[in-house]
Amino acid sequence: MPSAARQLVSNMLSFLSSPSPQNNVSEKGASFSTPQANRKNKVNGSRRMSDSNNVAYSNGKAPFEGNIEKWEPNVYEKELLRRTWSDEFDNLYELGSAIYCYIFDHNPNCKQLFPFISKYQGDEWKESKEFRSQALKFVQTLAQVVKNIYHMERTESFLYTVGQKHVKFADRGFKHEYWDIFQDAMEFALEHRLSIMTDLDDNQKKDAVTVWRTLALYTTVHMRNGFIDGLKGVNRFPPLV
Repeated sequence: MPSAARQLVSNMLSFLSSPSPQNNVSEKGASFSTPQANRKNKVNGSRRMSDSNNVAYSNGKAPFEGNIEKWEPNVYEKELLRRTWSDEFDNLYELGSAIYCYIFDHNPNCKQLFPFISKYQGDEWKESKEFRSQALKFVQTLAQVVKNIYHMERTESFLYTVGQKHVKFADRGFKHEYWDIFQDAMEFALEHRLSIMTDLDDNQKKDAVTVWRTLALYTTVHMRNGFIDGLKGVNRFPPLV
């Protein structure tokens, strides 16, 4: 990867290396507030997390039943997110690339949202500067959410605004249903990343997968809200005057 681009992204994401409140992630008996983010729980149905098929967490706690829009991870969950997130450039690019490759493989129609792809033969677009830029944009959104896991009140309006900005892609065929494939892609890429981590035991990996699935759902629900409201000309978070 170009050194200038590497340094730019490293600088933009350096905030993730700032100290966070101390807590032992491996603390036994830590309680979970995280709802189980199953793939079948999409759109409005996903906003109330009450699935009788959900299994208990590794600590024996039952899944949380609540409004995903107001999800507040507890201390243990926040530390799991921090511990399993990396702002290293190559990791960020690989994650973003995996997300978009999953999207394009499972819904090729999404390629029409990115006209630059048509300029390249076959899969050459995967090595293009446009694709690298797009892949990094998405993980920067995730990075911003991770940055604010101790200030969740900031994330709702941020993600809502990101969703509103996607209204400009409606003319290219972007539909609110596409948020589902984005959620699935995040879950797939993040689960693979967790599966190869060596500093977590099996229970911690299972718990981390649950937390990241929930964060993926939380993220897409708020972006979807912003997109749908944007199409209607509505803004739940008007700029301060």
